[in-house]
Amino acid sequence: MSVKLRFKRMGRSNLAFFRLSAIDSRSPRDGRVIEELGFYDPRAKDAAKQFVVKLDRCKHWLDVGAIPSGTVSSLLKKNGLDHKQLKLPRPGKPKPAVVEAGKKEGGAKPAEVNTEKKQEAEAK
Repeated sequence: MSVKLRFKRMGRSNLAFFRLSAIDSRSPRDGRVIEELGFYDPRAKDAAKQFVVKLDRCKHWLDVGAIPSGTVSSLLKKNGLDHKQLKLPRPGKPKPAVVEAGKKEGGAKPAEVNTEKKQEAEAK
């Protein structure tokens, strides 16, 4: 059984809060949970009450092999939990500036480039 740490949506429309849960990966988002680990209320004004979590139990589940979702990873990292399972988005390499083919070759006209693109699109 693969366990994930993810949020379960609760509350009403336009006033949602989330429970942090250890859930079997095959169960639906709001389905049966193995263990409730805390909650996240994005609308709370007090930062201490916004994300309340049992860090020792989260660490236990991460040691056992539970995989956290991206949002859960970032919030646990902000709360001070450091673990190898926590995955955070890595900033990508900056993309090099693309030089247009017409300027590089020096001979292609813009109208010719447009017709080539149209022909490629029709071929697909």
